[in-house]
Amino acid sequence: MECARCGKQNQPGRATCELCGEPLGLKCEACNHTNGLTNRFCGQCGSPLPGRLAPPDQTAQRVLRTLSSKGGERKRLTILFADIRGSTQLIDSLGDPELAMQRLDPVLNLMKEAVHRYDGVVNKTQGDGVMALFGAPVPHEDHAVRGCLGALAMQDSIARLADPHLQVRVGLHTGEVIVQVVENSMYQTYDAAGANVHLANRLEHMAEPGAILISKETYTGARQFVEAESLGTHTVRGIATPVAIYKLIGRLNAPASDVFRSGQRLLPLIGRNAQLKVLERELENVLAARGTVVGIVGDAGIGKSRLCFEFAESCRRQGIRVYEARVLAHGRATPFQPVLELLRDFFGIRAKEPVEVSRQRVVEKLEAIGIPDTALVLLLDFMSLADPTRPALRLDPGVFKTRLLNVFKTLFRSAPADAAAVIMIEDLHWVDEASEEFVEALAEATIGTKTLLVVNYRPGFAASFMQRAAFHELHIVPLASAETRELLRGVFGDDPSLEALAGDIVERAQGNPFFLEELASAVSESGGVEGERGAYRLKGGIGAIPLPPTVHAVVAARIDRLSETAKNVLETAAVIGRSVALAVLRPVTGLADAELFDALAQLRNADLLYDLPPFDMGVLAFRHPLIQEVAYSMQLRSRLSSVHVAVAKAIEALDWGSQDEFAALIASHYEFAGQTMQAVEHLQRAARWIGRTNTAESLRLWRKARSMLQTLPQSEHVDRMRALASAQILNCGWREGISAEEVRPFAEEAMRYARSSDKMHEPLVIGAYGRVLASTGAVDDYVNLVQNAVKLTSEDGDIGPYATVNAMLAQAFFMSGRLNEALSAVETAHAAIAEHGGFDSNVTLGLNPNQLLGFDIGYWIKCLKARILVQFGRFAEAEPLVAELLQADAEMAPVVRFIPHFASVEMAWARGHGDLLRRHAACVADVAEQSDMPYIRVLSLFGLSLSDAVADDLAAAVDRLHETIAFARRVKAALDFEARMLAGYADLLFRAGRLDEALDVSQQAIDLGRLRTDRIAELQGSLLRGLIRASSSALRDDGEARDLLERSERLLDVSAAGLYQPLLMELRSALERAR
Repeated sequence: MECARCGKQNQPGRATCELCGEPLGLKCEACNHTNGLTNRFCGQCGSPLPGRLAPPDQTAQRVLRTLSSKGGERKRLTILFADIRGSTQLIDSLGDPELAMQRLDPVLNLMKEAVHRYDGVVNKTQGDGVMALFGAPVPHEDHAVRGCLGALAMQDSIARLADPHLQVRVGLHTGEVIVQVVENSMYQTYDAAGANVHLANRLEHMAEPGAILISKETYTGARQFVEAESLGTHTVRGIATPVAIYKLIGRLNAPASDVFRSGQRLLPLIGRNAQLKVLERELENVLAARGTVVGIVGDAGIGKSRLCFEFAESCRRQGIRVYEARVLAHGRATPFQPVLELLRDFFGIRAKEPVEVSRQRVVEKLEAIGIPDTALVLLLDFMSLADPTRPALRLDPGVFKTRLLNVFKTLFRSAPADAAAVIMIEDLHWVDEASEEFVEALAEATIGTKTLLVVNYRPGFAASFMQRAAFHELHIVPLASAETRELLRGVFGDDPSLEALAGDIVERAQGNPFFLEELASAVSESGGVEGERGAYRLKGGIGAIPLPPTVHAVVAARIDRLSETAKNVLETAAVIGRSVALAVLRPVTGLADAELFDALAQLRNADLLYDLPPFDMGVLAFRHPLIQEVAYSMQLRSRLSSVHVAVAKAIEALDWGSQDEFAALIASHYEFAGQTMQAVEHLQRAARWIGRTNTAESLRLWRKARSMLQTLPQSEHVDRMRALASAQILNCGWREGISAEEVRPFAEEAMRYARSSDKMHEPLVIGAYGRVLASTGAVDDYVNLVQNAVKLTSEDGDIGPYATVNAMLAQAFFMSGRLNEALSAVETAHAAIAEHGGFDSNVTLGLNPNQLLGFDIGYWIKCLKARILVQFGRFAEAEPLVAELLQADAEMAPVVRFIPHFASVEMAWARGHGDLLRRHAACVADVAEQSDMPYIRVLSLFGLSLSDAVADDLAAAVDRLHETIAFARRVKAALDFEARMLAGYADLLFRAGRLDEALDVSQQAIDLGRLRTDRIAELQGSLLRGLIRASSSALRDDGEARDLLERSERLLDVSAAGLYQPLLMELRSALERAR
């Protein structure tokens, strides 16, 4: 007899295939005669036969072919192990193996029949037991239920034998496994591997004879259909954590819950009239130039995107321009993706058009708007459309970002006075940090205009613009039962035969439109109904297939029913991303166009993919992110790795793939593929690009690059790249409040490399490390480090390191309160740059010092000199230098741009120029707001407290400075300025008449100044404490006051801080009066 499964010719009289164990016929329950698989009645006695034991269907065979071609995949299914208790003793008692086989084979057949009855697959027969899988290769979303019912049927069948010596024990577990095809020269079979298989096997061994043990995961998936008793948690050999175990008792009566799939089309919008009316009212406000921001919030699949689509269509029908962008699921890896998408929509740029055409669109639109040429150059550069005939602007990142934000706001304010517009940004919960600023700017730009901004996101997302009075949040809730039924009626129609099935779908959907549409698709695609969309009727009987409990199960089952080619295309698309460019998909799949387009047509018809407009772009998208996630999760890591590499290479081969904005995306594909070096190379390119506008994001990318490099074996190239990453973390990390302890390994790593392989780099790293140490330690340590760094350079050698470390030395001396040495060092640095005309050609680790530190070194040197002159009290020299710096400050990075304003604050405070102080304090605050750097924020708050003081609001000044010091300590930023802030705090308390507090804080300033070796802070604290002692009869202590005077005179000699000479004279006078 030929086996229908493997084709093996078996000897007459066998009940199962001797090669693969498949039953060879249908056994008559009346006379035990074995009949052919296609027989409906017994050929011996004429009795009706049980259901035909069909071989694996076409779906299973297709799955086997697919698995064979790609080596396997991940699946969540239910695993069953069962064996006959006491079979060893039985075999031994019978003596003859043939007798034993005759005794056990009928039992094994009953076990297999029970599995097949519920569409399970017996993939292994182990003498006295079986291993079976439910949910694969034939996909079933209710595999836990089927496994339980199969186990119960197995028990029931064997119980009918009424043989007390034949009892089975069964174990079931549900979880993710690796499924694969096992091949030999004769046939293919299906197998599963992983820890979850082991757990199912252990449950079988733990079961008593006649018992069925199931895991909590299996019970959770089947609890609506089976009865089980909890046995608590148990330690299972080989499993790290205790396992919750249930004893399966029997089946429960369940409602009809069969699901079949069908092609899904757009259903009518049901139950969202109230939300649409809200949006229409907001549109009326827009027409009256009272634009607002509307946030649509709801769970995944609840209908946010559909509501936005219907509103956008309504707007278009009214002639209102709608601009759209969707944040992709990988938005944080692709900085500015939604911003660029919105800009391309604004300018009408198409994906396939030449760069020259896109550039011309931008130029024409901006010229029509009347935006300056500098803004045009800026925008073209940002959009990777730079015009070779227009020289690029050389701006530091902070200036670039600030100007870009202003241009962005101007663009969306530029609509004609009589024209309304709507901007929609979808899936904002995935927005990257860099793009979030632009969304905030967009909100600011559109409020109160004829533009309505609509965004949607999932619960839990928060943004600053939500605090604005003009922001309105629109919550999308699940549909009511009646609304859900009405929605389903659009698919099924009103035929009475579908009533039970429709009721089940409505119950399972729980008011989620996406769940509902997916469940309806499952029914229609299965062939369980006939007719056409909107007029289906039940076609014959529907098997007991419970509706899937989750969208994941539904989507996985739909994917498994695709053709082999369509499934491979969908899985490949899932690796590419939510949006899938045909230009990337085509080379990665390697399919001929006809075959690829046929597969894509199947995926469109199944409503898994759809085309993104404009339709000539050749870009598709997943109908819902969960479809992509499920398709991605089904693939083996080995396959994912190779596909990610292919995707990265495909993007690199495209014209747009060479643009820096896509470097992070390419890096993410290489990273997922385990190609660390390629990932890091692209990640560092992305870090440099994003660093122009977002220091915090750049720091995150440099950290990530360095972390990834640590996993690679040591080599010259790896060491160099790690040194670069560590140096960049040093250079921008202190601005974000990085601590000395945290920065130490980066500094050590960079210096090790510099000392062994890049001597030019070493002094810069030493200086950068010293700058971080100065934030929390003694500034003299910074001085000593940079003095050593200076010795490693020469004015006759590379001018870049020489000028830069001398500037660092000037900063170190300034912070330690040694102004004469600071001025000497800063003039040395300035002279070196002036003599050589800059150092753009001086390169270390591939970057010149400006690029390495992230700001203009020459400008910084002048800023240092200005602050030094202010502390000297040489205002006549400081003023013209500050004025010169302020002329150029808009071009500079925030980290240096605030310095001349802060120098002006210090100078105005010393001279009592209130208006000047307030103006420059506000400027420092603006830079802090734009840059969001904790360091600048601390100094801006200090300046604002002085501004309060000159406005005669000493109470506010004292409170603000107290909060500022607490903030600096909390975020660990600007702690190098802490002692001077304490001295200023004591000054304000003294002015406010709070003498006891002033006395205490002045001592804190003195102590911290000594600890940090900040002589100016110690000087100011000593003078103030002496004044307090000398000026108050209650607190007078002439002895301490005179000691403080003498100490102050010595500090003034060392520091040369003439700014405090008037305070010293005031203390002398107070002591003279006190005699």
